[in-house]
Amino acid sequence: MSFREKISCIAFALKLCRGFSKKLYVYFAMNCLFGAAAPLVPTWFSAQIVDELAGGRNVKKLIILGVLLAVLTAGCEFLRRASDRGFYETLNLLHDFEGKVFEEHIVGADYELLEDADYQNAVKSYKIIYENNFGIYHNMWFYSKNFVQGMLAFLFSMIIIWPSMRECFAIDNSSFMSSWKPIIILLAAVASIGIVMAVIGHIYSSTNYRINKKISSTFAKFKYWFEFSEKYMNGKEIRIYRAQKLIKKQYSDFADEYYLYSAYFSDVWAKYQGILTVLQMLIMGCFYLFVALKSREGVFSLGSLVLFLGASANIAEAISLITSISYLLGMSADHISYLKRIVETPPRKHIGTLPVEKRNDNQYDIEFKNVSFKYPGTETFVLKDFNAKLQIGHHMAVVGQNGSGKTTFIKLLCRLYDVTDGEITLNGINIKKYDLKEYMSLFSVVFQDFQLFSVALSQNVTTSLEYDREKLFECLDKAGISERVSKMPNAENSIIYKDFDENGIEISGGEAQKIALARALYKDAPFVILDEPTSALDPISEFEIYQRFGNFVGDKTAIYISHRLSSCRFCDEILVFDGGKVVQQGSHDSLMQDKGGKYYRLWSAQSQYYIK
Repeated sequence: MSFREKISCIAFALKLCRGFSKKLYVYFAMNCLFGAAAPLVPTWFSAQIVDELAGGRNVKKLIILGVLLAVLTAGCEFLRRASDRGFYETLNLLHDFEGKVFEEHIVGADYELLEDADYQNAVKSYKIIYENNFGIYHNMWFYSKNFVQGMLAFLFSMIIIWPSMRECFAIDNSSFMSSWKPIIILLAAVASIGIVMAVIGHIYSSTNYRINKKISSTFAKFKYWFEFSEKYMNGKEIRIYRAQKLIKKQYSDFADEYYLYSAYFSDVWAKYQGILTVLQMLIMGCFYLFVALKSREGVFSLGSLVLFLGASANIAEAISLITSISYLLGMSADHISYLKRIVETPPRKHIGTLPVEKRNDNQYDIEFKNVSFKYPGTETFVLKDFNAKLQIGHHMAVVGQNGSGKTTFIKLLCRLYDVTDGEITLNGINIKKYDLKEYMSLFSVVFQDFQLFSVALSQNVTTSLEYDREKLFECLDKAGISERVSKMPNAENSIIYKDFDENGIEISGGEAQKIALARALYKDAPFVILDEPTSALDPISEFEIYQRFGNFVGDKTAIYISHRLSSCRFCDEILVFDGGKVVQQGSHDSLMQDKGGKYYRLWSAQSQYYIK
């Protein structure tokens, strides 16, 4: 990334957390202020006490200085520790806030982004950072605090030694030490060492970033196998296929790799800290040498000497802290870039504003007009010059071989993707012009890869905390699972699966599919789309669904996708997909009359296994 892009990343992160909590900025300012001042308070007062002891030895003044030293040192340290604790507690809350921002953008992102490889890479990279590096804010604020504290410590140190420095500027050129040259040499030496610190800090930051990336990637694999073996639903495959050795080997290899990278990281960190300490000592050595040579000419009083030497240690530490800017603009900016990419990725869909007309008669007319579509990043059209009209209240079956375009047809219909060419209209108006949420509310879909949640069964069906119990059981009854739900320990309030509740109910694949069907019914949308809705059902349950299909969907417009062609006979119309186009269209009986057609060949290929 360029310097400008890194600054943009930092600005993005600051803007994102601007409305989080003002306490963060208060704690940050206090921590920087008192962190910089705390070491200098005893240095300054010690110098004053030494001067007084070497001079007038006023007991009253010495007592006052001693009391002030004790009180102010304790006060600064207390405020530094208190603000430090508040700062990191607030950072922990900010970490949770950051996670919510991420989840909100992932849940609200266009569906097609979730299948985009670059976007998914940003998501995976950010999740690793969030889980293993405390997110983007911990390091950003930590290095920002170090930088600001270092700047303040340097400023405060220069302020308290300025009176002594003025004596050094009294140049008479009578000797080398009384000329301007020693001062210039001192400043040049300190500046040079500071630059070296910054360069080494940048190198360490880059190295640290690369190592962290490898550690994070290895940890993700290590975590996968660790969690895989813990999930009880994987137990059957592990034992039946004797996968224990494979899992143990994968787990062991990634664990060894993780610890190897971690040890390397610790070694690099130790070397960096060692070099940094040496450079800090060099800075202090420059100051000590300067003070020693100047003291020979009587420039410094004893107190000034104590002050100057004490401040030099703080200056060396301050310069080290200032070099934290290299981490801030290095590793932190790189980490932020992933979340920035996620948050700032614009929606790919045209956002319409037209409200969808609310109709009690479900008279919604949808038509595909010369629709062509190819997935982003590809050149192959999945659908080409596709035309179809969904007749209101009709039950339509969609059949075809894998890759023929059936699922893509559903994704376009539900506006999970937008067409590449052509248009889809609702009641004669391009669907892009409608409000997206209102348009999507027209569809109840049971996808082939549907998902249930580890929450109460009622929440799985209604996707809400509040629901109509009578309507819920009516839908469960139509889906053929109401009796099973009634026998559960807590009926519809029973938790599904054991992910979060040890008393969760384990359900079969067929039962899960029925719950998904009930969810589609509960939404009560005018269009019902069923993608292989009986694939996990036993023959009797499947037959019952077929027998009750008319009652199941009522007067709604239904689209039924299945590889089992026998299940299409109860539909009014069948669309036969092949190569991204509809090659045949009609009822089962009419399509069977065309013995050279695609449908007849598909039917014959399946029916031979049922005929003796």
